[in-house]
Amino acid sequence: MRLCGPYRAVLFLAFGLGFVRCGSPQLDDPSSTANPAENTKGTLVFFLSDSVEARIPAMKSAQEMTLYNGAETLVLTAEDSGCFRVPVFDGTLCLGPQGAGAWTDVLRTGEPPYVVDLKWVDSDERMSDNDTWGQTEYWRMAFGLENPWFGDLVLQRSAAGRIKGTIETATGDFRYLHGSVEGFNLNLQTFDGAHLFHFKANTSIADSLVDGVFSSGNHYTTPFIAHRKSDKDPLLASGNEAVWTGLPVAYSGKDLLGQPTEWTWSPSDSAVHVLSVMGSWCPNCMDEHRLLIALMEEHPNMYVHTLAFERGLNRDNGETAALKRLKQYSRSLELQRFEDRWSISLIGPASKKEAQSLLPFLDRVVSFPTSIVMTPGALQPWIHTGFNGPATGQKYALERSRFSAAISGLTESR
Repeated sequence: MRLCGPYRAVLFLAFGLGFVRCGSPQLDDPSSTANPAENTKGTLVFFLSDSVEARIPAMKSAQEMTLYNGAETLVLTAEDSGCFRVPVFDGTLCLGPQGAGAWTDVLRTGEPPYVVDLKWVDSDERMSDNDTWGQTEYWRMAFGLENPWFGDLVLQRSAAGRIKGTIETATGDFRYLHGSVEGFNLNLQTFDGAHLFHFKANTSIADSLVDGVFSSGNHYTTPFIAHRKSDKDPLLASGNEAVWTGLPVAYSGKDLLGQPTEWTWSPSDSAVHVLSVMGSWCPNCMDEHRLLIALMEEHPNMYVHTLAFERGLNRDNGETAALKRLKQYSRSLELQRFEDRWSISLIGPASKKEAQSLLPFLDRVVSFPTSIVMTPGALQPWIHTGFNGPATGQKYALERSRFSAAISGLTESR
């Protein structure tokens, strides 16, 4: 599902990316009589392959486009030439006059740019506030044929055939999944500006999902199977939480102006300090930061140090591009409201191995995000690996209680 060669060159000049697809069925175009100042309901159809489409309900006007990613709402601001800017994770989503277009993900720093073709279709597929949802189902999933990895699909169904949920793993979740079951075909997807995931499976065998395929954008697929969980299923394996090595909690890097910066924690410090090991490409990091923002408002003596590990640093102007992304990330989350209480430093490349090397007070970095909390008088930091975001419901509530306790000095390191 790539753009035609002669059209690509022309359309990249016009829009920064293409909007014509080759060899695909013609979809209904947006109404040519619609007032551009009015909101138009529709669906963004992302073409991940010849047979896989991710469908995200949306509404657009000349000023903005709103995507309804399950319970999550993303507001994209209009730029020019039919393009809209993705919040937090930057990137652009462009539509041509007939509704065909593409999403360019700037977080993937390769050449040529990472592009997924799409189409706007007038429709109304958004989940209704009046939907009645059934009891929560739990499914154990196994991904891949060799050395499989596991997750738990947490699912709810509506009487209208819609489904919603998330996938929980040992170190975090897949955020907001939404879709439908038609006949024996299950389809789930999510698009949050960084992740574009699609899951399809056959439900014809009772209490089983077979012939499953997980697609990440248009670059990765892997098979999966699943069964309804029972008490006999073991808990998901531990994420092997990072442990303090006993070395000083310290870091060095560059601030958003590109100037060298460094910091070392002292147990005599009278403030609470939270170090967040993250990347601007990481939606779970964004979810954790939104929780930290809420906790910052409750704890005036709390300081957050964002330690960023970014993609593409080895490329020409890679550091400049990474600092630009981090500035955009900060603006999107409005971190400037905390003035001197929230800092962002570029530490190194997006690699768990490199992160551990540059932060030797950790014995390992298992996941982005990894958080380190230091409270006044503490003998050692509290360390937390991974993050369960708001799509997980109860697990997110547990995360909040854990962080609240740690920041209040009520929790031992684990």
